[in-house]
Amino acid sequence: MRRLVSVVLLLVFIISLLTACWDAREIDEWSYVYIIGVDKGVGNALRFTFQLPSLKHQGVEAGGQLGETSQYTTSIDAPTMYAGVNIAESFTSRRLNYMHTKYIIISEDLAREGVERFINGMVRSRQIRRIAHIIIVKGKASKFVEEFKPLLTSAVSKAQEGFMEMHRDTGLFIDTSYQDFFGDLKSTTKMPAVPLAAFNDFSNYRTSGNPPKEFKSEGDYYAGELPRSGGNKFEFFGTALFDGDKMVGELNGDESRALLMLRGEFNTGSIAMADPKDKELRITIDTKVQKKPEIKFNFLEGKPVVNVKIFLEGDIQNLQSSEEYESVELKPVLEEAFKVYIKGIIDKTIDKCKTLNVDVFGFGEKAVMHFLTIQEWEEYNWLSRFKDAEVNTEVEFTIRRTGTLLKTNPTRNAEGEKK
Repeated sequence: MRRLVSVVLLLVFIISLLTACWDAREIDEWSYVYIIGVDKGVGNALRFTFQLPSLKHQGVEAGGQLGETSQYTTSIDAPTMYAGVNIAESFTSRRLNYMHTKYIIISEDLAREGVERFINGMVRSRQIRRIAHIIIVKGKASKFVEEFKPLLTSAVSKAQEGFMEMHRDTGLFIDTSYQDFFGDLKSTTKMPAVPLAAFNDFSNYRTSGNPPKEFKSEGDYYAGELPRSGGNKFEFFGTALFDGDKMVGELNGDESRALLMLRGEFNTGSIAMADPKDKELRITIDTKVQKKPEIKFNFLEGKPVVNVKIFLEGDIQNLQSSEEYESVELKPVLEEAFKVYIKGIIDKTIDKCKTLNVDVFGFGEKAVMHFLTIQEWEEYNWLSRFKDAEVNTEVEFTIRRTGTLLKTNPTRNAEGEKK
């Protein structure tokens, strides 16, 4: 019996050796790719740019985070990404590994021509994580990859991940994973939408001159146009809109917030608006989603009709005037003004997308429920009919808190006059 047990254990040991990973490699035999950039190359080629850690800094910290403090980039023209990988491995002395790739950056020029030939090749890779972020960048993706180096920390991979997390706190751009983007490319109910990035040359930052006459919110800009100076030259702002695999338009920061609200993905954001009592002054509301939007779809005499109700709440974050908006009389005035303001942005966003005929909101996911078979749905072709849909919106908003001040008191001058 003892001999039989020994034989069985020996066989188990031998089998475990035979089934081991034949292609397993030590960690120091890999070079981990942080970012992949894709541009149009010469002729029909694509230009791939890889950001990798400097070999002398490469390592893995506790928790699986890469602990590099230095990176370098390399660009290669090739017909496919894997052809480019083969070329890169001929001069890096290590195998490239994409298990830690966080960003796939695509240039706007390539996105407007179509990304299917590139994406279809990547989706077959077992290494590239489906949660990697897809970004469309104005200008060259190669330049963006070279400059994408956070300033405030040396923990590169962790800091890079933090950039996309900011969309949860501002709502000024969306976040689209590689998996979601590919799924929307193939969807019959929804078109893809991807965050936009751009370089800022700081030309909109003014130190003199007259301020604009009309109110301009913090979100009424497009990527690359923010009035700022210093810091990282690149910025994430707004959204790229796709019709199939081609980029056809973009949303600014305000419209990106509206998109998130309509998709039920908005979390929080500080939203500034003109004071209802004095249009030259500003009020900032720390806005949060109260609950998911209500979306109802019907056909009215053959015409698709979508009714959407958005539920928001907020706190008064900043108040420039001396109006007592925390009072019973004026609180409803501010709530109504904010509802009208947000509804205006939402309606403008829907109209822009209808003009481009791109349902990036996912209304088709409600429309498909009115068809008995997949064949009927595909023959109806919702994505071609979205432009003809009637979309009605309603916004519910409640002020929950008015800040630490229980009452707004007017400022008085030496004469005792209220200001």
